[in-house]
Amino acid sequence: EASGVVFRDAAGEPGDLFEILAEAGVTDVRMRVWNDPYDGAGNGYGGGTVDAERAVEIGRRATEAGMGVLVDLHYSDFWADPAKQQAPKAWVELSDEERSAAAGDFTRETLAAFVDAGVDVVGVQVGNETNNGVAGMTAWPSMAALFSAGAAAVRDIVPDAYVAVHFTDPQRTEDFSRYAQILDNFEVDYDVFASSYYPFWHG
Repeated sequence: EASGVVFRDAAGEPGDLFEILAEAGVTDVRMRVWNDPYDGAGNGYGGGTVDAERAVEIGRRATEAGMGVLVDLHYSDFWADPAKQQAPKAWVELSDEERSAAAGDFTRETLAAFVDAGVDVVGVQVGNETNNGVAGMTAWPSMAALFSAGAAAVRDIVPDAYVAVHFTDPQRTEDFSRYAQILDNFEVDYDVFASSYYPFWHG
């Protein structure tokens, strides 16, 4: 919309994106949220410019159209994937323990803003494609602590929402079994083990 795109329904008529999706049978939308996706001059990094404020607006519009919202917290200022799990600028100097606490605070504050806006948050994803790390941390004890802090915040603010952990490369089934066992060993609280799936990459 900001770049002038016009969304059209099946008949080719212009309309609101969220109403078009709902009318087409979409029940839920998943939205990525970055901590601070702008540089010092206010320019986006090119990996998505949805901060918490923008996400709340998107969520409100989705809710008004009758759809549920899955909040995908990247815990980064830039796109998080197996090759890029950078800490947000504000967390770079923090210890792993402090980073986990910051993730809990960020999750709590962000979700509270959704609740205040009346957004129907049905699920929260604590991290994105976290095979090799999250928020700049690569050791499983630290990663598990961050997942747990995020999950605790979800339980506090939106107790009816499901908590999702998120990985990718689903063709590597032995890796998924290993991740699940590690999460169990660290007693990470979650409801859904989610995965990206791109046929081009994953077969």
